Amino acid sequence: MTRYFKISMALMLMFVLIVTAVPCRARDFMVEFVEENYMENQDDYAQSPVIYHSFQVRSHAGLKMLVLTGEHHEYRGWLRRYVAQDKGFIVKVPDNEIDLFISSKVYETDVTNVHPFNPATWSMKGSHVFDTKNVSDTQAWIIAGQGHILVLDQNNKRSELIDTVVKRMGYIGMISGDPEAALGIFKNQPEKFKMIIVNYDMPGMGSEAFVDKLLQLDHKIPILVETGYNNENLKRQYLSKFSGAGTVTVTPVALNRLQQTIKTLIKPENEIAEQSVNG
Repeated sequence: MTRYFKISMALMLMFVLIVTAVPCRARDFMVEFVEENYMENQDDYAQSPVIYHSFQVRSHAGLKMLVLTGEHHEYRGWLRRYVAQDKGFIVKVPDNEIDLFISSKVYETDVTNVHPFNPATWSMKGSHVFDTKNVSDTQAWIIAGQGHILVLDQNNKRSELIDTVVKRMGYIGMISGDPEAALGIFKNQPEKFKMIIVNYDMPGMGSEAFVDKLLQLDHKIPILVETGYNNENLKRQYLSKFSGAGTVTVTPVALNRLQQTIKTLIKPENEIAEQSVNG
């Protein structure tokens, strides 16, 4: 029994070492410092004070309150001194909490997960904290949840009407009038999207180049190219160019039929799984 017990303990120890050796994947998010809240409560018989410490920060997902936990008093003090000198911060968020961080107004994190940086000299993917020139990089991480439909259309009234149909169906519309920005958003998290709706009349790279790049990123994503009415030559041009892509549909978008069109293009998850098994 003693030998068996020793072997069991040794195997258990090896398992613990292996598990703890696996690194926890995390992602860095840049935020801008707005305000600090710091308060200490000293109980009569407590050896150390109870600290409430939070940073209000500005991010592309809106204002957030970072509640800083942990017992690292020296690090906390150093971080507080830094607040008076600069506004840039990086928050390290575990992969399994990314959606929570994006969607929450208040987010608790260990104080050592907050790192100051100088946005004038340091950037992530060439993008500063709020550099709108690089919106395709800086906004790409704000997507939370599943079931998004990306609508690329510079006509605000039309895109709002499309968004109304999308929301009524239970999806989340993400509206953009800039192909570069929309491509950056999709490129970062393609798995978040169910389909793309593209209007033919686009500035910048244009809708043809946009669809080309989308197909390079994900050749299975359903894409609806809206050509407008009385544009038969344009429709034939798009049909000819993307005839080899089975996921591209070229047609005028009629709002009264849009819901049925979306249902047709977005295949149910069980149907996709069945096709992949049979294929």
